[in-house]
Amino acid sequence: MSGDQSYYSIKEPVRARFTVSGSRFIATLAPAASVEEALEFIDAIKAEFHDATHNTYAYRIGAGSTLQERANDDREPAGTAGQPMLQALQGANISDAVVVGTRYFGGVKLGIGGLTRAYRNCVRESLALATLVERVPQVRFRLDVAYAALGAVTRHIESLSGEIISVEYGESVVVTASLPERLAEEAAGGLEDLLRGQGSLQRLD
Repeated sequence: MSGDQSYYSIKEPVRARFTVSGSRFIATLAPAASVEEALEFIDAIKAEFHDATHNTYAYRIGAGSTLQERANDDREPAGTAGQPMLQALQGANISDAVVVGTRYFGGVKLGIGGLTRAYRNCVRESLALATLVERVPQVRFRLDVAYAALGAVTRHIESLSGEIISVEYGESVVVTASLPERLAEEAAGGLEDLLRGQGSLQRLD
């Protein structure tokens, strides 16, 4: 996922259920704004289905240079559970999301291919129920701005589809703003021109 790409996340948690050769699968897909939030969600699902044979998972957080992703097979044969779910998330261009594939063994071994297909299907089945939200990778900047330049700086940020996150007033004005990552270089150059050496610009991400 390159820095100039938009991607999709999940509006709210969804759950899909299906059976393969007697094994019951429960796929729970949810939005996650951070790795910590994803891990908390995984722990909650493990607690909910504490008697399951396996609770495998995959998550993707962020995009571009901030992307973090991980998969876990939870004692299924290596590469047959978490990785297929992660690959399905990648293929659907999904991030800021976590999926847990819960399995109750039904007495029939599914084999490597069968497991891989079943866990990949956990993502497909849950995505079919999900409402997707398009997102654009963002970069945050912190600016120390003279009062006289504040209006021009604000207009420049808004012209690039940026968002003012906070404004702190003191001897100067400290502005925290979020801008699309694909416009980060253009934004930084324009802001530095507006500051004309009478302030400072710091990229936070």
